[in-house]
Amino acid sequence: MKYIFALLFSFSLPLFLLGQQVAVSENEMRIAVLFDSLKVSSSDSEKKEINSRIIKLFTEELQDPASFAKPYSSLNFVGKISSDDGKVKIYTWNYPLSDKTHGYGGFIQYRIRSKTIKTIPLTIKTEAYVPFNTRRILPNKDWYGALYYKIARVRYKKETYYLVLGWARANAASEFKVIEMLNFDDKGNATFGKGLGVLKYKHKTLQRFVLEYNADAKISLTYNEKTKRIVFDHLAPTEPVYTNVYSHYGPNFTYDSFVFQKGKWVFEGNVDVRNKD
Repeated sequence: MKYIFALLFSFSLPLFLLGQQVAVSENEMRIAVLFDSLKVSSSDSEKKEINSRIIKLFTEELQDPASFAKPYSSLNFVGKISSDDGKVKIYTWNYPLSDKTHGYGGFIQYRIRSKTIKTIPLTIKTEAYVPFNTRRILPNKDWYGALYYKIARVRYKKETYYLVLGWARANAASEFKVIEMLNFDDKGNATFGKGLGVLKYKHKTLQRFVLEYNADAKISLTYNEKTKRIVFDHLAPTEPVYTNVYSHYGPNFTYDSFVFQKGKWVFEGNVDVRNKD
């Protein structure tokens, strides 16, 4: 994402909201203006301070149970995805830093009961990181930072959790995509990962799967609801000498997948994607 740098602190109503015929809260208007400021800021310290203000206002805004139904269409720089059962909504955003990494922010809303919505902040302890510890269950207070673009409910016997797919900048030279399992307990507390693990990959049981690759490469990571299959580019180094140096990895025009079998996501390599759509 590229930005033009300047700093705006006005809290007046943005012009693009004036013609809208939807109810927009004062907090939402202020959040929209802060995102404009974040987009054009030239200072890392200013960006982090603006992001903190966005998080504070968003926290206040999302305390209202009615917020779950709001489209927040004025917040153009926020990714918003919802589960098909009407229980989960995820908001995530990012902003670039001078070292070519990104900062992130996010919230999860979970409908515990018809009129009870729990808002869960996604908190990065110090700085965003690549979640290479693929066996660890992560609480919302130790988030790695990502933009989630797909959510799908997964049911098996009496269990329900949510598959999410995301993207993030890893460093100046690489990006990553992640397959993640979002789980909620009876009180609505969220964790990334699901206890005994649900991804079976080459004799390993994983909580998540990470694909890191060269920042200039384009890779696909998708989920097919009908076939219950996650399909993604197989990544390989450009030269053998770059094995495990992920900034030199890219797609080799074959595809791998995880297919849902008896409650587990089982890895299958070299799949024919023509038969998976």
